[in-house]
Amino acid sequence: MSVWRRLLYYAIGVGMGVLAVMFIFGDREIGCSYFPNDRVLSDLRKKELIISPDIQLQMNSAGMDTSDISVLLERGKVNFDKVDRGLDTCKTYWIKLEEESKSPFSALFQNCDSTATILELDL
Repeated sequence: MSVWRRLLYYAIGVGMGVLAVMFIFGDREIGCSYFPNDRVLSDLRKKELIISPDIQLQMNSAGMDTSDISVLLERGKVNFDKVDRGLDTCKTYWIKLEEESKSPFSALFQNCDSTATILELDL
Protein backbone atom coordinates (compact mmCIF):
# COMPACT_ATOMS: atom_id res chain seq x y z
CA MET A 1 0.00 0.00 0.00
CA SER A 2 1.49 3.34 -1.02
CA VAL A 3 2.02 6.25 1.31
CA TRP A 4 -0.54 8.39 -0.51
CA ARG A 5 -3.23 5.76 -0.11
CA ARG A 6 -2.48 5.50 3.62
CA LEU A 7 -2.70 9.29 3.97
CA LEU A 8 -6.02 9.24 2.09
CA TYR A 9 -7.46 6.60 4.46
CA TYR A 10 -6.12 8.53 7.44
CA ALA A 11 -7.69 11.81 6.21
CA ILE A 12 -11.03 10.10 5.55
CA GLY A 13 -11.00 8.60 9.05
CA VAL A 14 -10.12 11.91 10.69
CA GLY A 15 -12.80 13.70 8.68
CA MET A 16 -15.47 11.18 9.67
CA GLY A 17 -14.35 11.45 13.30
CA VAL A 18 -14.58 15.24 13.24
CA LEU A 19 -18.06 15.07 11.72
CA ALA A 20 -19.18 12.56 14.37
CA VAL A 21 -17.86 14.76 17.19
CA MET A 22 -19.51 17.86 15.69
CA PHE A 23 -22.81 15.99 15.34
CA ILE A 24 -22.75 14.69 18.91
CA PHE A 25 -21.20 17.64 20.75
CA GLY A 26 -21.77 20.51 18.31
CA ASP A 27 -24.40 22.45 20.25
CA ARG A 28 -22.43 22.66 23.49
CA GLU A 29 -20.93 25.90 24.62
CA ILE A 30 -17.50 25.31 26.04
CA GLY A 31 -16.19 27.91 28.45
CA CYS A 32 -12.61 27.93 29.59
CA SER A 33 -12.28 29.44 33.02
CA TYR A 34 -9.16 27.91 34.48
CA PHE A 35 -7.41 31.10 35.51
CA PRO A 36 -8.13 32.35 39.06
CA ASN A 37 -9.62 35.66 37.90
CA ASP A 38 -12.02 33.91 35.51
CA ARG A 39 -13.02 31.31 38.10
CA VAL A 40 -13.91 33.95 40.71
CA LEU A 41 -15.92 36.04 38.24
CA SER A 42 -17.70 32.98 36.87
CA ASP A 43 -18.60 31.83 40.37
CA LEU A 44 -19.99 35.25 41.29
CA ARG A 45 -22.07 35.45 38.09
CA LYS A 46 -23.78 32.13 38.87
CA LYS A 47 -25.06 33.26 42.25
CA GLU A 48 -27.95 35.46 43.30
CA LEU A 49 -26.74 39.05 43.56
CA ILE A 50 -27.78 40.97 46.67
CA ILE A 51 -27.48 44.75 46.63
CA SER A 52 -28.18 46.58 49.87
CA PRO A 53 -30.30 49.77 49.81
CA ASP A 54 -27.25 51.89 50.71
CA ILE A 55 -25.27 50.51 47.77
CA GLN A 56 -28.30 50.94 45.49
CA LEU A 57 -28.58 54.59 46.57
CA GLN A 58 -24.86 55.10 45.91
CA MET A 59 -25.25 53.50 42.48
CA ASN A 60 -28.28 55.68 41.64
CA SER A 61 -26.45 58.86 42.63
CA ALA A 62 -23.54 57.88 40.33
CA GLY A 63 -25.89 57.08 37.43
CA MET A 64 -25.19 53.35 37.57
CA ASP A 65 -27.52 50.39 37.41
CA THR A 66 -27.27 46.61 37.63
CA SER A 67 -26.03 46.37 34.05
CA ASP A 68 -22.83 48.10 35.20
CA ILE A 69 -22.42 45.44 37.86
CA SER A 70 -22.94 42.77 35.20
CA VAL A 71 -20.20 44.36 33.09
CA LEU A 72 -17.97 44.42 36.17
CA LEU A 73 -18.55 40.70 36.68
CA GLU A 74 -17.81 40.02 32.99
CA ARG A 75 -14.70 42.12 32.41
CA GLY A 76 -13.40 43.04 35.85
CA LYS A 77 -10.08 42.16 37.43
CA VAL A 78 -9.91 40.60 40.88
CA ASN A 79 -7.35 42.14 43.23
CA PHE A 80 -5.99 39.04 44.92
CA ASP A 81 -3.84 41.14 47.27
CA LYS A 82 -7.00 42.28 49.05
CA VAL A 83 -8.80 38.90 49.15
CA ASP A 84 -9.88 37.76 52.61
CA ARG A 85 -9.42 33.99 52.53
CA GLY A 86 -9.48 33.50 56.29
CA LEU A 87 -13.23 33.20 56.49
CA ASP A 88 -14.77 29.74 56.50
CA THR A 89 -18.13 30.39 54.89
CA CYS A 90 -17.85 33.58 52.84
CA LYS A 91 -14.84 35.05 51.06
CA THR A 92 -14.50 38.70 50.04
CA TYR A 93 -13.08 39.94 46.73
CA TRP A 94 -12.27 43.42 45.43
CA ILE A 95 -13.09 43.59 41.74
CA LYS A 96 -12.04 46.58 39.65
CA LEU A 97 -13.26 47.61 36.20
CA GLU A 98 -11.10 49.90 34.10
CA GLU A 99 -12.61 50.60 30.70
CA GLU A 100 -11.99 53.46 28.34
CA SER A 101 -15.69 54.09 27.77
CA LYS A 102 -16.64 54.37 31.45
CA SER A 103 -15.11 55.80 34.57
CA PRO A 104 -13.27 53.15 36.58
CA PHE A 105 -14.96 51.75 39.64
CA SER A 106 -14.51 48.83 41.98
CA ALA A 107 -16.69 46.83 44.34
CA LEU A 108 -16.18 44.58 47.31
CA PHE A 109 -18.12 41.33 46.92
CA GLN A 110 -18.86 38.79 49.61
CA ASN A 111 -19.03 35.36 47.99
CA CYS A 112 -21.12 32.92 50.05
CA ASP A 113 -22.55 29.49 49.19
CA SER A 114 -25.61 30.64 47.26
CA THR A 115 -25.41 34.46 47.23
CA ALA A 116 -23.03 37.22 46.21
CA THR A 117 -23.41 40.45 48.18
CA ILE A 118 -21.96 43.84 47.33
CA LEU A 119 -20.49 45.21 50.56
CA GLU A 120 -18.78 48.39 49.27
CA LEU A 121 -18.67 50.41 46.10
CA ASP A 122 -15.69 52.61 45.26
CA LEU A 123 -16.45 55.12 42.51
